[in-house]
Amino acid sequence: MELVSVIIPTHNSETLVTHAIDSVIAQTYPHIEIIVVDDGSADNTVTVARTNLQKHCKHNWQVLERGSNGGPSITRNVGLRTARGAWIQFLDSDDLLAATKIERQMAVGMNAPSDVAAVHSSWKRGSIRAGHTEWEGQFCTPNIEGKAPIMCLVKRVRPLLGAALVRRTVLEQIRGFNESLRFWECEEINVRIAKVGRFKQVPSNEPLYFWRRPRDKDYIGGSEAKYRSTQVALGWIEQVLRATGNQPIDTIRLPKRDLRFLLDECTGWARQLYSDDREAFEKYMIRLRTLEPRFRPKSPWHLSIVSLCITYERAEVVAEMMRRPRHLVRRALCKLALKE
Repeated sequence: MELVSVIIPTHNSETLVTHAIDSVIAQTYPHIEIIVVDDGSADNTVTVARTNLQKHCKHNWQVLERGSNGGPSITRNVGLRTARGAWIQFLDSDDLLAATKIERQMAVGMNAPSDVAAVHSSWKRGSIRAGHTEWEGQFCTPNIEGKAPIMCLVKRVRPLLGAALVRRTVLEQIRGFNESLRFWECEEINVRIAKVGRFKQVPSNEPLYFWRRPRDKDYIGGSEAKYRSTQVALGWIEQVLRATGNQPIDTIRLPKRDLRFLLDECTGWARQLYSDDREAFEKYMIRLRTLEPRFRPKSPWHLSIVSLCITYERAEVVAEMMRRPRHLVRRALCKLALKE
């Protein structure tokens, strides 16, 4: 029976890390080691994690401490260099594993052909509010099998790294995480994994991984959010271009459906930046034109039609000018209603 190494990066997670550890201890697969890597926490994360493991864990475990905060990529790489398992499970300290996750995936992974680099399953998203998790919508069942590696960056089909088990030899072959990244690092490494092997889906009628985020602030947004939408959007287009070798998307020859999904996501980030940061929008569009020189959105329909006659960038200006009169009318009506 092959050993699975569970790597848990932590940073100021004293209220959550025990839940993550407990979900590993509860695994029905018996041959596991647990590696907690603390990324310079200023709270009691290390003490809490170590105490919980000492009291409850029957597996081999260790808690590694970094002296300063270097980000999730560096932290995961520290755990990877320590791991002895044939397969690696990455588990963020605010996330959870279903009790049967590793057993069900290893039943496939242990017998998988050598070209299978990772096995993955369904997952579910939730928000942590006042110590309770509010689950959001249906669980996600992405299927990346047979698709180009760039699709690991596209929301509708990309696998979640934590919802997978990855061969350690593959992670060593690609030299682990890109330590310059603090966002998109999981999607970026999935692209490189997909370039050297393939993802195999392990079907499940329930989520096997639970991705949670605190609700004390927006995850992606303005200056008060955990991550600024400007940096996230610009970072995403850079990763897309890296996946194409900085070449136009035509060189990859994606199926029409996958190309549509990719360009829809290009449109979403472009429109977000046009609303939030015009300077960043201009930078984004320069890079997007490298990917697709003839870019125009497929939706909304009016923007798509106007973009046929003028550039998409100018079409956004026209759309904004058309919105202004409606905005002024709404303001006037609101004022009149208040006077009455």
